[in-house]
Amino acid sequence: MSRATYLIDTSLCIGCETCGIACKDRADLPDDIDRLWVDRDEAGSYPSPTLRYRVVHCFHCAAPTCAAVCPVGALVKGADGLVTLNRAVCIGCGACIDACPFGAVAMLPEGVADKCDGCADELARGWEPTCVRACPMRALDYTPFDGTPPAGRIADDSFDHHGIGPAVVYWRRDGQSA
Repeated sequence: MSRATYLIDTSLCIGCETCGIACKDRADLPDDIDRLWVDRDEAGSYPSPTLRYRVVHCFHCAAPTCAAVCPVGALVKGADGLVTLNRAVCIGCGACIDACPFGAVAMLPEGVADKCDGCADELARGWEPTCVRACPMRALDYTPFDGTPPAGRIADDSFDHHGIGPAVVYWRRDGQSA
């Protein structure tokens, strides 16, 4: 059986940031802290420029460097594939922030780390994660994935995965330039 994975179609994302706003609202985060954001990738020049957007949040890596460096075990890779943070255990040392190559861990004003929790509580209720439900373009999905993109899509491998097995897959329409 395939493990559920975040699937992000870069050919559908329009960079509206509705996913990030919904996430920030759900987590009740301060204005300067984000669990999810949208990167803008521009390439080429007139008359053929390309513009793509990439949703970025915790990649729930197969070998999470954030968890490996945490001196108190506040970050754990669960059987469900999510990397979770126990704020009650976190000592606010910031090692996880420095270790994450994606910049997906932040320090809250109260001195403890914060990151995407995968909406584990919502998944337990049978719901999709907040970011997935909020996307007006349906560019995000969270579903079992066996590694085969749907018909007409190809893997978008143009983003650096830093060799640590992120559980987020980007794809795009076949024929669309990377």
